[in-house]
Amino acid sequence: MTKLQNRDYFFDSARAVLIMLVVFGHLLQPYKDENIYLSVLYLTIYSFHMPAFLFISGYFAKNAGKEGYLEKVSKKLLAPYFIFFVFFSIYYYLTGKEDKVQLDPFDPVFALWFLLTLFFFHIILVIVKNYKPYYVLPIAIIISLLAGYSQDINNYLSFSRTIMFFPVFYIGFLFDQRYTSIFKDKRLVIIAIEVLILFYLIYLNHPINPDWLLGDSPYMSLEGKHDLYSPFKRLLLYFIIFTSMFAFFVLIPTGKLFFTYIGRRTMQVYLLHGLIIGVLRGFKIYPFKEHISILTIIYLITVTALIVFVLSSRFVAKWTNPIIHLKSPAKFKE
Repeated sequence: MTKLQNRDYFFDSARAVLIMLVVFGHLLQPYKDENIYLSVLYLTIYSFHMPAFLFISGYFAKNAGKEGYLEKVSKKLLAPYFIFFVFFSIYYYLTGKEDKVQLDPFDPVFALWFLLTLFFFHIILVIVKNYKPYYVLPIAIIISLLAGYSQDINNYLSFSRTIMFFPVFYIGFLFDQRYTSIFKDKRLVIIAIEVLILFYLIYLNHPINPDWLLGDSPYMSLEGKHDLYSPFKRLLLYFIIFTSMFAFFVLIPTGKLFFTYIGRRTMQVYLLHGLIIGVLRGFKIYPFKEHISILTIIYLITVTALIVFVLSSRFVAKWTNPIIHLKSPAKFKE
């Protein structure tokens, strides 16, 4: 971590922007079917925002395998997972989002799949980290391509996403400052913008099933059949993920900005924003949905900013520290 200290501002800023996109994407979801341009924006965002989070998590997993590593990871990821699983299950039932209380803790609700998948990533990484990457990465990708044929590999235990996104996490682990320095080369900004615009235009003319990007569905669910070409489509999806993700990173400033601090508090925002999303979806509170206009965009951006800045505030981060990081408010660190 000491060696990576000079990249803290960059990755904190990246995480801050990504958590804004996560919240924006969840707010946008009910609107995307009402307008083709919002639907395409949704596809573009989902092409890279969660993979980028996983890539960063892999990048900072350099201590994998050291004494106490898995114990620390378990405490960081599994403890809040089970706490929020119980909380969200009851909360979504009371707000009307779900018809019954979810009782199976291994069937992730809302965005909790991310914690479960990250936990499995760290276990797998400890097992494979000493093997040559040119063995591990191709095998991981081949397993992912073939796993799509199994109906049993789905959202349960977040198995599908774990298999699908492990190559992203693993490549993040393999990267160091020599490779990530390309993100700081701002001569590539124009190219990065063009890449994201290009993906937007491609989706506009050839929209895809967004479930492909979520990584939690077998091929049969996505296409209604076992297509011989499905693995090639998933392979193409990897190209889309890495290309759009790297374009995103190039657009992130390298210095400290007014919102950079949010990057250190993304866990609070990620877990807590589900409370607000649950109310909005449970009671179907969707302003400006019937007639999509500039007011719709203003509403989505404004509410996103409000949610992120409030939930990442020092007050909220401090007093939710016991349930998110299992530490007393007094031990909250800036």
